[in-house]
Amino acid sequence: MLSRLDIHNCLKSGELIIEPFSDQIVKTAGITLHLGATLLKPRPGIVVDVKNGVTPDYDQLTIEDDRPYQLEHGEFLLGHTYEKVTVGRSLGFFIEGRSTLARVGLTIVQTAMLVYPGHRNRTITLELANHGPNPILLYPKMKIARVALFQLKTPSDEEYDDKGKYRNQELVGKPIFENELLKD
Repeated sequence: MLSRLDIHNCLKSGELIIEPFSDQIVKTAGITLHLGATLLKPRPGIVVDVKNGVTPDYDQLTIEDDRPYQLEHGEFLLGHTYEKVTVGRSLGFFIEGRSTLARVGLTIVQTAMLVYPGHRNRTITLELANHGPNPILLYPKMKIARVALFQLKTPSDEEYDDKGKYRNQELVGKPIFENELLKD
């Protein structure tokens, strides 16, 4: 895992780029990221079918400082980081929720913690869910996630944004099911 000094060296070398950047987001052994203003709320009423690529439609919501979104108990949304991130070939990048938010029931990743080497100049999609008993207000630019970085033993031989399924997403990536989910 990379320390604050290691992270600053990666930022200086260009192996890691975060925009907009503030030195305040770099912590002892990680980085704090913030919530972007666009949320996608899945519409209920269909059966998701992984095999046949059936996914729900989404309503796009925009939050503002004076118009936060109230995430109800049991509710799920897709969101994104405020910051755009570039991860170089030599870095591993895990995103996770903040302990303060987890203690009130908010998770920001369900399983997709890994941001692959070669993720270039894009936001990171967040899977927001309220597992607590109380509604939680979501504001743009609120501290939402922590990042842990590590050095790969050898640089990746391919970059995610050359072939990755979500490489063309703008802010928030909607699910794309492919048959590889059904293979062993």
